[in-house]
This record gives sequence, C-alpha cells and structure tokens, in this order.
Amino acid sequence: MSTKKKAVITARVDLDTKERARKVFENAGLDMTTAINIYLKKAIAINGVPFAVTANDSLDEATLRAHEEIKRGEYDSFDSVDDWFKDLTDGN
Repeated sequence: MSTKKKAVITARVDLDTKERARKVFENAGLDMTTAINIYLKKAIAINGVPFAVTANDSLDEATLRAHEEIKRGEYDSFDSVDDWFKDLTDGN
C-alpha cells in the first residue's frame, strides 16, 4: 500500500463535460480519479501537455493541408459531380 501523502485537486467543469468524460473513462474501466492521475503522470513523464495544443481546430488544419495539396497539384479533377461521387464511393 502506498504511503505517499494525497492531495485534493478542485477543478470546475460544466456538468455535460464531466458526465461525458465519466462515461468514456467508465467504458475504459477507469474512474475519474484514475483518469486524472494518468493524465498528470503522463504530463510529468513528457514534461508537457500529453497532446497537441493549438489555436487551430482540426477543420482549420484539414483546410490548410488541402490548400497545400492543391498548390502542389495533388488533387483529382472530375467532369461532373456524378463522376466525383462515383470516385468517392468506389463506383457503388
């Protein structure tokens, strides 16, 4: 049994966020305390936030990547929306 002293962390989050996170952790077999401890230990291990923190959302990032692909000529061209849709759905 651990003899380390324990501390309490208080954080305010909206109820919906808390409940949705609780369900995710529960599905992974974790309680909220264990999940928070995992996050904190990972942050310590890597000496930073354990995921990318950016000002851009994923849609912005995808748009920027698409623009770069277009600049490099890496895109498909179609004669009609129907042709595009067939390609998108593998002809189905």
